[in-house]
Amino acid sequence: MKADEKGLKTSTRDQNALAESLQRLPITFGMLMRTQSVCKKAAKKLLSKEHCFVLGKGFGEPIAMEGALKLKEVGYLHAEGYSGGALKHGPFAMIEDDKGKQGATPIIMLVLDDMHAHHMRTACEEVKARGAELIIITDNRKLADGLDDDPIVIPSNGPLTALGAVVPLQMIAYELAMLKNNNPDAPRHLLKSYSVD
Repeated sequence: MKADEKGLKTSTRDQNALAESLQRLPITFGMLMRTQSVCKKAAKKLLSKEHCFVLGKGFGEPIAMEGALKLKEVGYLHAEGYSGGALKHGPFAMIEDDKGKQGATPIIMLVLDDMHAHHMRTACEEVKARGAELIIITDNRKLADGLDDDPIVIPSNGPLTALGAVVPLQMIAYELAMLKNNNPDAPRHLLKSYSVD
C-alpha cells in the first residue's frame, strides 16, 4: 500500500533526503570500518563485566536493542537495550560505581546529533554521576565532551545516521567474542541456519 493510503505522509524533501542517505550507505559502512581499534578498546572494557546497558532514543532505540542482542549472542554478556527515556524505569537501580562487585557498570550510549541529542547527553551525565563507565557512539564528537575521552565517532548520514551505529556495536560484540575465545560464527545454543524436512 502507498504511504498516503496508510495515513503516513512524507514530504518530497524528506523522501529525497532518505534516497540520498540510502545511496551513501555503502560509503558510510566503509568509513565505519575505521572504528575497529576503538571498538576493540570498548570490548576490553566489557571483558570482566557481567552485564551492560545499551541506550538510544528515536531511531537509535532499535539500534541499541540490536546492539544488546549481538553482545548477548556472540559476547555472552548479559546486555539490555533500552530507550534513553526509560533510563529511570529500571536501569538506574542496576548502576554500580567502581566499588561494585564487577566494577563500574558499562553503559553504551548512542548520542546522535538529532532532536534527541540534548536528552541523551543529559542521560549520559546522569549515569556518569552515578559511577557508570560510559562508551559513547556519536556522529558529533562534541556531544561526548567531558563524558568519554575516546568516543566511537560514526559518519553523519542524514535520516540513516543511527543505522551506522550498528557496525561499531557489532564490532564491539565481535571483539568481545574474540577476547573470550568465542566463535562468533557459531554462537552457543543458537541456530544460524534453518532447514525444513
